[in-house]
Amino acid sequence: MKALFLLLLAAAAMPAQVLISGDWQTLMHEDQPERGQGPDLGDYLGIPINGAARLRADSWDASRLTLQEHQCRVHVAPYIYFGPLQVRIWEEKDPDSQQVIAIKQYISTYEQNRTIWLDGRPHPSEYAPHTFMGFSTGKWEGDVLTVETTHLKQGWLRRNGLPESDQATMVEHFIRHENYLTHVSVLKDPVYLTEPLIKTQTFRMAERDPGNWLWPCEYVEEVVGRPKGAVPNFLPGKNPFLKEFPEKHGLPEQAVRGGAETMYPEYRAGLRTGNAPAPAEESTAAPPPRNSGSRGIEVLPVQGNVYLLANAGGNITIQAGKNGVLLVDAGKEAMTAEILAAVRKISDKPIRYLFNTSVDNDHTGGNPNLARTFGSATTVNVANTPGSSATQTVQIYAHDNVLARMTAAKLPSIAWPSETYIGDSKELYFNGEAVLTYHVPAAHTDGDSIVHFRGSDVISAGDILNTTSYPVIDLQNGGSLQGVIDGLNRILDIAVPAHHEEGGTYIIPGHGRICDEFDVVEYRDMLTILRDRILAAIKNGMSLEQVQAARFTRDYDPQYGAGPWTTAMFMEAAYRSLTQKH
Repeated sequence: MKALFLLLLAAAAMPAQVLISGDWQTLMHEDQPERGQGPDLGDYLGIPINGAARLRADSWDASRLTLQEHQCRVHVAPYIYFGPLQVRIWEEKDPDSQQVIAIKQYISTYEQNRTIWLDGRPHPSEYAPHTFMGFSTGKWEGDVLTVETTHLKQGWLRRNGLPESDQATMVEHFIRHENYLTHVSVLKDPVYLTEPLIKTQTFRMAERDPGNWLWPCEYVEEVVGRPKGAVPNFLPGKNPFLKEFPEKHGLPEQAVRGGAETMYPEYRAGLRTGNAPAPAEESTAAPPPRNSGSRGIEVLPVQGNVYLLANAGGNITIQAGKNGVLLVDAGKEAMTAEILAAVRKISDKPIRYLFNTSVDNDHTGGNPNLARTFGSATTVNVANTPGSSATQTVQIYAHDNVLARMTAAKLPSIAWPSETYIGDSKELYFNGEAVLTYHVPAAHTDGDSIVHFRGSDVISAGDILNTTSYPVIDLQNGGSLQGVIDGLNRILDIAVPAHHEEGGTYIIPGHGRICDEFDVVEYRDMLTILRDRILAAIKNGMSLEQVQAARFTRDYDPQYGAGPWTTAMFMEAAYRSLTQKH
């Protein structure tokens, strides 16, 4: 009895956790432009941006939001609380222990559901998909709920084109004071911020249901006759609207351009004396490479029958089922043993099909080892007899141009595709779903293929999509910038997003993390904008050296300029492909 009494006494002495559950309404006087019509173009006040973010925002054309793929885009978690919204918060508890597993939020803007996990689970792999709300874990620090969020999509710092990258992370603090809830966010973005961006908002507990919980969106054709694949943007230095904001409010133009140096009291004094520092520019140093492969091969379920095998030199797509295993790309030759061990974690059935999305060694290097292990038409005599041994081999599929490039390079026949296609596409039915392969001409190479698993709704894109760098344009093997853009637009034709531009069709890039349509749109937009800049320079008679010196990519270099495929290499290949000077 004494022990029970002491236990009850200790439990009674434990402080009760603050509840933040309820319906909360925004205070409209805070961040009024953000909650209403949106901030003015060129208003970068109070944001510690670098020059890359500034140029990207200067090039942004608001009519881009009329593109179908952008009409339903969601504000990411670091920005969504600034807009017009209601927030409903509740606890999810374990039914047996009644311990809080997670704190849930429903945010009326774009009907977003957010989960803050409190059960100690780790954050996902760097190859996992990113979402608008990101992946959040939390803990109570006294009466303050502290939250850490990763895996965020590309979003806004301000919705006038000022970007936040998909490498941003956020720490938040939710603090309740009676019927008010203070939200403090600390955003770090190694791509576009020079120091953390700290913001606060205050919410008031609703006394009755505030309504307005739905924000449905269905995209439509807003601009008729616009060329397919066009992306509205302003060329560098050509945006006519950037001076309207400082002239309207009588502000020094330099001061509204943003940057950490403009946020401190000393800056105002410097303006008076003419000694205010110039806005910060982006770093000229390349960012550290992402997805470095240091943790070994990872296997991630995508959806349906499809998995991603990452860190194999290049991404490998796996489809597994009762009929066997299908691989898209073979990885590097030296990694075959590790790749097969990873495949066995998914299925113990033999590999029946191997698709090569291009001729590159990180996609075809493992062909000989897989052919030797499972047999192929190049190692087993094909007999026109039912049940012959050749029917139990792996069939290696690729576009005919891959075979042509392999033979021209005098690669051993065991590495060759055993089955090629010449036209636009090839069909296969395997493991209960249609597998559709499409040729993408003159893109990364002239033999690129994308593979669509129609039942699982997953596309394996090969090297026309790379979330870690600019796309490699292999001029010697028939590649071109316009072909890459055309290939990305073809993916967008196939992909169908789920709720508000998130999920639905998933896309596996040649390198980098799992994507959905929105991520492909951002990559397509970037390449289309850079193409437009290079074409304008060519029209004005600029040489390759002049284009390189102009640094037309500097707003995207902190995000895509790392790795062995350098910005200079990309720009040279892009320029030569657009001038047809191969």
